[in-house]
Amino acid sequence: MPVARVYTKSQWEAFACALDVLPEKPEAERGVTVRDAMKDMRAHVRAAQAKGYTLEQIAEQAKPHGIDITAGTIRYALRAAGKGSGAGNGNGTRPSSGARTARQAGGAAVRQPDAPARKDQVRKDGGKTVTRQPMPVQGTLGFAIRPDTDDL
Repeated sequence: MPVARVYTKSQWEAFACALDVLPEKPEAERGVTVRDAMKDMRAHVRAAQAKGYTLEQIAEQAKPHGIDITAGTIRYALRAAGKGSGAGNGNGTRPSSGARTARQAGGAAVRQPDAPARKDQVRKDGGKTVTRQPMPVQGTLGFAIRPDTDDL
């Protein structure tokens, strides 16, 4: 079991003073996370994809510049950057307006329909008529929440 390291108060004060006197680091020398960089690089990556390059090939183009990232990292960062920029969730689609999460309503993250679905509602799905079943409400522990009695 690791032992907690203990330092004197004067050591922490000396460290704090050393941090206080550090000069401002130039903007060009500051570290930027992949996620933050993708906010600026998104258009460039999408343009390279439009030219026919894959994310794997784009990741290879980063290596000579000292940026060691994978195609999966770029894919994830593009999706995460898209969510933060208000441009959607990265795949060009929006969540359906027919449902909202309980977290939006101030509760736990349980997805609930706005109006209960009726069994007689039907939709076309690949040419087949499919009967919709009501979506069960799922609790935070992962099991369905059902009423105590059938006649509620």
